[in-house]
Order: sequence, then structure tokens, then C-alpha cells
Amino acid sequence: MTTGRLVPAADFPASQKWTYLNAASVALMSASAAEATIAWQRDLADNGTLNFDEVAEETVFDDLRAASALLLGARHEDIAVGSSATDFLSSLAWAMLPRADQVIVGTETAFPSAIYPWQRVARHVGCEVRLARADDQGFIDPDELLHLIDERTAIVALSHVEYRTGQIYDLAALASKAHEHGALLVVDATQSVGQVPVDVKKTGVDALVSAGYKWLCGPFGAAILYLAPELQRSLDPGIVGWRSHRAIWELRADRYEFPNSARRFEASTMAYGCAVGLARAVEYLNGVGIERISAHNLALVDMLTSELESRGGQVQLPEGQTGRSSIVAVSFPGRDPDEIAARLGEADVIVSVRDSVRISPHLYNDQDDVDRLVQALDKAL
Repeated sequence: MTTGRLVPAADFPASQKWTYLNAASVALMSASAAEATIAWQRDLADNGTLNFDEVAEETVFDDLRAASALLLGARHEDIAVGSSATDFLSSLAWAMLPRADQVIVGTETAFPSAIYPWQRVARHVGCEVRLARADDQGFIDPDELLHLIDERTAIVALSHVEYRTGQIYDLAALASKAHEHGALLVVDATQSVGQVPVDVKKTGVDALVSAGYKWLCGPFGAAILYLAPELQRSLDPGIVGWRSHRAIWELRADRYEFPNSARRFEASTMAYGCAVGLARAVEYLNGVGIERISAHNLALVDMLTSELESRGGQVQLPEGQTGRSSIVAVSFPGRDPDEIAARLGEADVIVSVRDSVRISPHLYNDQDDVDRLVQALDKAL
């Protein structure tokens, strides 16, 4: 089977410079996203508030909310825009503050930012944090994770796709178990949204966040939050600012009233041009289609897995996994992963190391990229 380009190379200019297989770290930006980000900043520098007036500032997130809603199967009212996934998770953690007799459930393999905010509030209230333990390869037993959720659980907080191994969780099963016990499911989807189809209504997640600079192919400095409709009138965000009020230009210090939407989590001024750029990036992905992107990426993953295993590579794959992501973690017995990654880098093949060598193709990669990686790997080995 051959896998050609899914999108024009010109749409991702850097893909013509290197064999870039590192979307799980920082994805290449689409040209439209980069141009929109820079153009907004240049216009602000040249014109100040002549163009970016109060109306423009109030509506600056509209395009990103609309594109993200389409991406996630949500309404635009369900989407908030901010600077980072970590900011959103921190605000959610304080908004969902558990009691001392309750439990927060997560995994020990989650990216730190996905669990640190919950560790922080747990320390504040004195509640228990239960982390599912990983096996020798770094994988979580999904049944063990489900078993940790019981009548004392208040929050289940995890990464949809684990950053080291690419393990992917069944969000619908986790949401069902959490809701059965009156708990909320909060998901960091930074390693999944953009490469894995996500439907927030079908999965039943209560809140989902994603940074823009990985699989969404956008800039640093912008992130999105989905908040389930039933929480949009009840949660009191942990981080608030002048944009938190229902009418942002009613600038009075003696009161604030949250809007009855996810927008109550939009606290303040940010690098607005990054949100403009991320809107273009998400619109681009929607135009290609996440189902097509996923199928394309997994075809490349199949090729990679076959080539790596034929060279003695131990590709980390969990037993009984029901879904797959575009992250391939591989180790070569007796070989230093940092040295292998460095040798690949010398050949302009870009990967990263997270305990093992982590390879993460995306929509701008093709079979030629796999071939170039294999050639460079043969020399490195």
C-alpha cells in the first residue's frame, strides 16, 4: 500500500525542508494559520485600535468558537478560548472543587499539566488522588482505571491520548462510569484533537481542553475548552478577569455576572492573534476532515510499525487496545534512544524522545517520509 500526500506540501512549507515526524511535540503550522497570526500582530503594530477596536475585541473569538464547535460536535456556546490548556484545567479544578471525603481519579502516565491542577486542589481540601499504575511498558489497564472510579469519586481527570505511548482511552466508557457515581470527566485532549475524531456529545465528557500547537497545527498561545451545557450555569471559574462578565465592556468593579455559556471561562486579554491563527488552523483541518486525517495517519503508523519491527525495534502496543493514535513509541534493546534521535536529526529526520523514541506523523507526512526515516535509522543502527 502506498500513502501519498493528503494535503499540498505548500500548505505546510516546513514539510519540504525536513522529514518532520514530531507532531506530538509541536506540529507544523499550516501556512494559513501562520499568515493569519502574523498579519493580526502586524496590523495591531501598524494601526493600534483603529482596526482592533472594542467591537473587534469582543468578537475576536467567534471564528475559533465556531470552528472548534464543528470539530467537536458541539455548539459555539459550549466553546471557550484561552491562552493554554493548563490555564483552563487550573480554572476548572477550582471550579469543580471536591470535598475532603471525595476522590480524584487519574493516571500516573498523564502529562503533568493534566494532573497537577487536581493535585493542587486535592492538597487544598485534603482529598485523595488515585492514580492508575502503568505496566512495564508504560500502559494503563483500562479495567483498572474504571475500577478506581467509585461512589467517592468526584472527578476523573486524564489525557485522552497518553503523550509517551500513544495509548488512547474509551471516553464514553469512562464518562458512563463517572456519571454512574455522580462524578465529572475532565479530559486533556491536547494529544488527540486534530488527529483522532472526538464527538463530545457521543462520549459524554463534561469538560475537554486542548492546546493549539500540537495536532491542531496552530500557534502557541491559544487553546480551546469545551464545557457541557449543564455546567454552564453552575460552575464558578477559578480564574476570572475583566472578560468574565456577561457584557465585557460594562467595566464596573462592584459586580460581575457570568454569561450562561462556556465563555464564563474566558478571563482576560491574551495574545489575540494566536486565537485568530488557531481559528484558521482548525478551519483547515475541518476542511480536510478529521476522519480522513486519522485514516491517513494510521496508514503511516502501520508502515512505520512494520519497518521498525523488522529492524528489531520494540514498538510499544498495549494488549486489547480498542483504538489507536498517531503516536509510535519504539525502543531498540541496547541502544540509547537519545543517540538514535540525535542521529536521525543529523539526517533532517525530526522525532523526539520520551523514554523511548517517539515518532508522530500527521496529515502533511507521506510514505516518502517513512522511507527517509527508515534509511536514516539503518545508518543510525
